[in-house]
Amino acid sequence: MLSPVAAPARDEASAARRARNLLARARCLVWDFDGPMVQLFVSEHGNGVSEAHLIAGELIHIAAQYGPVPDEVRGNPDPHAVFRWYDRLARTRGATEQVRETVELLRQELTARERKAAEHATPTPGADRLVRAWHGLGRGLAVASNNHADAVRRYLERTSLDHFFQGAPIVGRCDVDTRRMKPDPWVLNEVVAATGLGVDGHVMIGDSIADLGAAGAIGMPFIGYHRGQAGRDLLAAAGARTVVESMAVLADAAEALGPQVH
Repeated sequence: MLSPVAAPARDEASAARRARNLLARARCLVWDFDGPMVQLFVSEHGNGVSEAHLIAGELIHIAAQYGPVPDEVRGNPDPHAVFRWYDRLARTRGATEQVRETVELLRQELTARERKAAEHATPTPGADRLVRAWHGLGRGLAVASNNHADAVRRYLERTSLDHFFQGAPIVGRCDVDTRRMKPDPWVLNEVVAATGLGVDGHVMIGDSIADLGAAGAIGMPFIGYHRGQAGRDLLAAAGARTVVESMAVLADAAEALGPQVH
């Protein structure tokens, strides 16, 4: 009879093996930003508490000054979901100028909050080691995020990782159309166009079903990451075949590729 920990341990070993195989074949590692690389919206007080819901609340407060907040938005803890809802409303037939102006205010506030958050965001353990190991292999790096590209660049500069992303495509949220946010594959298509590699020459690391959907839409190999069991279960249930619980697993795999390359 199997011990209670035998099956999970075997599953983790299997996921690590599949991840190594995907990394071995890839020429470019495409990062989702918030999650795999960094915990963006953590409190600046260093207690590790997420403040994403507070930012979403600020956006809702701004919108409430210009009209009633619908039930499907009220209390939503995801700032991107709030912004996307209003942006899509502004694109409907008959949308008023006031709605469009509200969306622009929300856009500016969200971007400002992301830039500020990048100043104190917490690195995901193991992520910087993976960046360094991958760069050491002479392979490409890229970022494909629903966050603003300015926030990504600021974080890379602050943590001295920008050197490794010199010349790399850093594609953030499309300012002119939130319909291009993941799970739409626009950001990934932009990365592929910039690298000149085929889709299968990339592998994406993402922590959300939106990331998985964007990668799946164009057939890009995908490695799911989530530090929480519930998040890993959601990715697996959505169809992700390879899901790891730690970026250190991927850093170890990249470092192990070194002797094969040299």
